[in-house]
Amino acid sequence: MAKENVARIFVVEDHLIMQEMLNEFISQEADLEVCATASSGEAALENLAEASPDLVLIDLSLPGLSGLDLVTSLKARYPELPCAILSGHGERHYAEQAMAAGAQGYVLKGDPDELPLAIRLMMQGERYISKALQY
Repeated sequence: MAKENVARIFVVEDHLIMQEMLNEFISQEADLEVCATASSGEAALENLAEASPDLVLIDLSLPGLSGLDLVTSLKARYPELPCAILSGHGERHYAEQAMAAGAQGYVLKGDPDELPLAIRLMMQGERYISKALQY
């Protein structure tokens, strides 16, 4: 049974340890839960409808369908669904590419404390770019 006022996050991350860490970290927040995970963009597309997430958190570097391509595909199919890129790439041009593809945000993996705030802001319709990439 779904909890009231809990944002459902779909995590798309190809590294299993990182996937588990994100799941554990997000689940510690009372208002957030991981509703599903996928290790590839293709698997995310197959399982998205069943998972019915409120936000999709996508690793930039995925095997096969890249994170940017997944954002583009998801925005074409589900224009109202917020998608965020989670990346270890700290160069600003990656964030610009992600936003151009339709991402609601770009969050760096290096600062996990930033993630819950970023998710909440994006759930409210705001765009978010990690503080380290802001001018």
